[in-house]
Amino acid sequence: MGKSVKVLLVFIMSIAIIFTSYTSAQAEVKSDYKLYVMAPLGEITDWNQFERQLVQMKKNGVYGLTTDVWWGIVEAKRDNQFDWSYYKKYASVVEDSGLKWVPILSTHQCGGNVGDDCNYPIPNWLWKKDDIENMAFKSESGFLNKEALAPWWGGIEKQYGELYRSFAKNFADYDDVISKIYLSGGPAGELRYPSYQFADGWDYPERGQLQAYTEGAKEDFRDEMKHQYKNIKNLNKAWGTSFKTWDKIEPPADGDAFFRKGEAYNTAYGKDFMKWYQGALGDHLQTISKQAHKYFDRTFDVEVGAKISGVHWKMNDPEMPHAAEYSTGYYDYAKLLDQFKKSNMALTFTCLEMGDQDAQTAPYYSAPKTLVTQIATLANERNLSLNGENALPIINNEWGFDNASEMVFNYDFDGFTLLRMTYLFDEAGNPTNELRMLKDKLALEPLPVTLKISGVQLEKGQTLHVTGNRGELGRWNTSSYQYILKQKSDGTFEGTFDLAADRQYEFKFYIKDQGGEIIWQDGENQNYHTPATGNGSYLATW
Repeated sequence: MGKSVKVLLVFIMSIAIIFTSYTSAQAEVKSDYKLYVMAPLGEITDWNQFERQLVQMKKNGVYGLTTDVWWGIVEAKRDNQFDWSYYKKYASVVEDSGLKWVPILSTHQCGGNVGDDCNYPIPNWLWKKDDIENMAFKSESGFLNKEALAPWWGGIEKQYGELYRSFAKNFADYDDVISKIYLSGGPAGELRYPSYQFADGWDYPERGQLQAYTEGAKEDFRDEMKHQYKNIKNLNKAWGTSFKTWDKIEPPADGDAFFRKGEAYNTAYGKDFMKWYQGALGDHLQTISKQAHKYFDRTFDVEVGAKISGVHWKMNDPEMPHAAEYSTGYYDYAKLLDQFKKSNMALTFTCLEMGDQDAQTAPYYSAPKTLVTQIATLANERNLSLNGENALPIINNEWGFDNASEMVFNYDFDGFTLLRMTYLFDEAGNPTNELRMLKDKLALEPLPVTLKISGVQLEKGQTLHVTGNRGELGRWNTSSYQYILKQKSDGTFEGTFDLAADRQYEFKFYIKDQGGEIIWQDGENQNYHTPATGNGSYLATW
């Protein structure tokens, strides 16, 4: 019998968890997880009530407030003439409340999307900069959309750069309250195309429409094909076409046929079109992130991020799978998240409150939970900072809060942002049931615990480790909690770390040799349920 095996045979554990100082719900949230709330879309008129509500959120475990900083307000009059007075007052009120602030540089229109209750178009003077065919979006139906600038317009870098530079200059004194900055990447503040737009006749759960029909879009597509194929002969060979000139290249003439007949999935033309269509969004992210890091990193030294939308319908449609995602610009999530990594951008993803109950049901074929899992896995593989949101208000819906909690804590999200503050208080300013559920389900405070183990004998150079995860959420993740337990003078081993209240945990133990190789690990997970509230100490043994 080898020496290592002898060591393992004496691994007879007596394990106790002692809760040392559980604090009330007013405590700070964990350092590796933060809870945010989205501010109202419109302008604040009652500042006293606003601050009282912020203080109340702070007491219920909220870390920060995210706020749309509307381009249509701050640079409304003329190019490069800014008025930041409203948002300076805003930042001061947030700071006084004790919350942190996450400004969203909202270079899109408020109005026309789900939940919009205000009307702030992007500055009108912008449209005099160039031909509308270069600056806006046009759908398959010919609808012209001006809620955000098209990613292929060449003036974006200058215009956004001026906006970002002015923000950095004017808010440098607020660097203590600003904890993160988000960039609007397109319609509704998301890096996407306006494919599902009510004004263009869209209704859920329809596919939506491709947005590549302006002359500027067509020219950008042709330029990309020229770059890829070098000459028209190579393109014709790949596509099975007989074009004489580049100007004959067009986006799909019939979007439904493009998907239903399989062109989007199976043909070289379809794949090239979709790669370009998403690639334009990736290029746009690179452009705006470059300007943001240029001005924000040296002033604020905080994460800069952007959001992609949870387009969860049509995912399993047998006639046109993923057609809603493709129409939005999401053709290859792995490549899109590669661009987030390359651009040093944090990622926010939506629809964490939803389930897969309509995954095989026509006409929805909706699988949001599957989609969240896919995006989170890709983000974790790339070590991206990942934040989650609900897509629709969670009103009187404890199941929605439970589902969001499951996704956040099971898939390594760094934080969650609730849409929206408006639903946490009634018309009189009093807290609603949603604030209670937010606190109970998503504002998880640290619960310091001490893990003690006796009856273990190690040889020189060997170390005892413990890993743990929130066990009831169904996934073992060795990166969640991983500690070397220190041996005390009485021969027992001890380690202190933070858990969340009212959660089931799994612990697993193993021994490493001097070279760091695992030479033993127990075959059974040790389970423990933390208390929901605490006064004094708690003790449990297995």
